[in-house]
Amino acid sequence: MGSSKLDLAKVVSALNSSTRRKILSALEKDHLTLQEIFEKLSKAGVEIKYRESVYRALEKLEDAGLIEKFYEKQKGICYKLVMRKIEIDLIDGKVSIKEK
Repeated sequence: MGSSKLDLAKVVSALNSSTRRKILSALEKDHLTLQEIFEKLSKAGVEIKYRESVYRALEKLEDAGLIEKFYEKQKGICYKLVMRKIEIDLIDGKVSIKEK
């Protein structure tokens, strides 16, 4: 609901990929490792040859502030969704968090 420090260009660029949007959907209910995300995407019919492609997509989403990377003792490095909805003001170029 408050203003965020999200960069409009980074957010738009990160969302300009169906694979990255599917990664966000995969993280909707739980935090996942790179391998778990790769497996979910594969089961959903997303054609990805290399885990490196998923890693690069995760980096782009993290750089845009849409997901967060953290370490969990049992699983290792995991990724989680930071917010569920954002609002973009096209005139002012501001991105606001609407709901977590």
